[in-house]
Amino acid sequence: MARKLNVRNFLVFLMFSLACGLAVTVAVNFRGGGPEEVLDSLPSNIDLALKKINYTETRDGVRRWTLVADSAAHSVRQGVTSIENVELTFFDEKGEENGTLKANLGQINHEVGLVEVEGEVVVTNPRGDAFYTERLAYRNDENMISAVDRVRVVGKELQVTGRGMRLNVEDYTYELLAEVTALIPGESDVRRR
Repeated sequence: MARKLNVRNFLVFLMFSLACGLAVTVAVNFRGGGPEEVLDSLPSNIDLALKKINYTETRDGVRRWTLVADSAAHSVRQGVTSIENVELTFFDEKGEENGTLKANLGQINHEVGLVEVEGEVVVTNPRGDAFYTERLAYRNDENMISAVDRVRVVGKELQVTGRGMRLNVEDYTYELLAEVTALIPGESDVRRR
């Protein structure tokens, strides 16, 4: 009987020691940081900062686009949200996925419904066509993408480059505005202007 009490006492002592050790570990590693410290670490022109965001805009109950980004910083005074590592997914009027836009950086101007992105920008459509450029703007109310820099379009049957572009996100019809060159594979790689 005395031996069972010793084992029981040992287990109680062991559990108590583990609980004390856990409490000490938490107390030593706890990094305070009340709300005031977090607010002080934000830049003065930023009202809200988020990491790993996933935001979906809907119209009449149908999703129109979804924005995923590593971080977002919003300024209420400017009405602008700055975003990093951006992936924007477009949806058609039925809510079906209708293409994507990826970029390193971006800004959303909520008042005018404008998304501007830059850095390794790639737009893809459901047909598998890809549009490459360094900077472009997306107007939410028109479902229109526009670019002023060089654009390279790579499709299954055609590669086209040009300067400046207008791209309709609904049907992916596009217009290159200047300096257009087309490469048609299979025709001895003929370049046409």
